[in-house]
Amino acid sequence: MPIENLIAFTGALALAAAIPGPGMLGLIGWTLGRGTSAAFGYALGLLCGDLIYLSLAAAGMAALAETMGEAFLVIKLAGGAYLIWMGVKLWRSHPTGDMVADEKGISRSALVAGLTTTLANPKTIIFYMGIMPMVVDMHAMTPGVLAELAGLVVIVLSLVCLPYVVAAQRARRLMRSPRALARLNKGAGVALIGVGASVAAS
Repeated sequence: MPIENLIAFTGALALAAAIPGPGMLGLIGWTLGRGTSAAFGYALGLLCGDLIYLSLAAAGMAALAETMGEAFLVIKLAGGAYLIWMGVKLWRSHPTGDMVADEKGISRSALVAGLTTTLANPKTIIFYMGIMPMVVDMHAMTPGVLAELAGLVVIVLSLVCLPYVVAAQRARRLMRSPRALARLNKGAGVALIGVGASVAAS
């Protein structure tokens, strides 16, 4: 693919990803509530969701529209309900002083939440259905081009997510007392509930 098209795709993706939305709000919430392990899981879920939409878009816009159809409504409502449930669960948690330490290993619940957020996020669908065809020649799509675009998605989303995670983790490290952690978890819970409500209502 011509370098100018790759640059245009990278710029459009970076701009779309950097605009605060459910994905970044959820990432902050998971980082505040569970640490960098949960943040990594959530970010990985966001990334997987984008790669799924990229693959569907590469297969053809008609196929994407047909695939999503009514299924999108189901995914949106189920995803919103799941995120709200996770937010309530985080709100009701009772942290102790040692919970400031990060969880070990990739958080599966955070990964599922990230994937759900992306799949149910209209902004992501608009990008891959509307904006991407404006900067990428969809008729020239080949496995090699798809691999190039997938690599750019991984790089761009990782760079966009990193500052949010670093800032939220620094704030988390400052909150070491059980009372402060409880407030932090409630704030993170509210963030996730807000993301879930936004996803379901959009």
